[in-house]
Amino acid sequence: MISFVVSEQAIDSFKNEWGLEEDQYVRIYAKYVGGGSDAFTIGINASATPVDPALVQSIGGFHFFVEKTDAWILEDELLQIDCNEDGIFSSKISY
Repeated sequence: MISFVVSEQAIDSFKNEWGLEEDQYVRIYAKYVGGGSDAFTIGINASATPVDPALVQSIGGFHFFVEKTDAWILEDELLQIDCNEDGIFSSKISY
C-alpha cells in the first residue's frame, strides 16, 4: 500500500516558496542518489503531469501523485512531506 501525508507547513511552502498554483500536480518519485544499500531517495517534481499513476491524492489544493514505475519505493511505508527552515523534506516510516 502507498500512502503519504503533507503538512500544512509544506503546503504553505509549495504555495509561497515554490510558487505553485492550486490544482497543480506534484510528482513523488524514486530518485537515484548513489550506490550502497540506500541508493534511492524520494524526489519531488512540481512540473510533471501524471502518465500512469498508481496513486493521485489531493491535499491542500494540490494533486500529489506517484507513477506505477515509482510505486515500489513507497510500498508498505508512510511518506511524510514536511517543511522546516531549510525547505521541503520527506521521511518514510515503515509499517
